[in-house]
Amino acid sequence: MVAGFVTELFIWFFWELLLSFVLYTTGAVVLAVFSFGRIQKPLYWPAVFHHEKRLAKNDFYSVYLSGFFFYLILFALIVWL
Repeated sequence: MVAGFVTELFIWFFWELLLSFVLYTTGAVVLAVFSFGRIQKPLYWPAVFHHEKRLAKNDFYSVYLSGFFFYLILFALIVWL
């Protein structure tokens, strides 16, 4: 029971602090690059990012998902090659 709790806590910590920040930042950069600068989303420091994430709007999740799909496509390309 304690091992399950510790594992769940570690996974949550890893997801919240590392992956969500990396996916959002990657999504913002990917959108800016592929739209040739027409779509610009703010890049946040990690401390500010968690505050903005709590105030999340639909716009936040679109950037987040674009970062996720970028890494998904990159992984698929690596597997294919």
